[in-house]
Amino acid sequence: MYVPFYAGEIVTAEKMRTRIVEVVMDWTPIDQLGVFQNGFTANTAKVPRMRIERVMGSLKWMYEGRVNNTGAVNMVNTTITMFTFNAPYRPLVEHGDEVYGSSSAHYPVRLGLMTNGNLTASVPINAASAATVWLDDVTFTNPT
Repeated sequence: MYVPFYAGEIVTAEKMRTRIVEVVMDWTPIDQLGVFQNGFTANTAKVPRMRIERVMGSLKWMYEGRVNNTGAVNMVNTTITMFTFNAPYRPLVEHGDEVYGSSSAHYPVRLGLMTNGNLTASVPINAASAATVWLDDVTFTNPT
């Protein structure tokens, strides 16, 4: 039954009878959700992982950790696939972000999550290929 809220009333989860934040999938290493591509591996000091939350009905896919470019793959002015997610962890539309990359000559790494599950990275022409790509604080809202 719908119960209205009054102007100035403090709305709480109990009054809404719903979860404000629901953990759909707790932090999970991404190598359990797909496969690293040639030349890229999980950083052992800060393993890349993913968490899914539902906040007020909206899904949030969150990432953290680091991906090592162990094969010294050249990502200067070209988009490289670092990782491919299995079908349940692929968005319906592409998402992008900029993240820190070690050894990239102080340029950010352009990060993309594609509908085919590819997690891609690239750096601009004046940069150097990143040795490590940091996924810390990457969040995509309503990916599906």
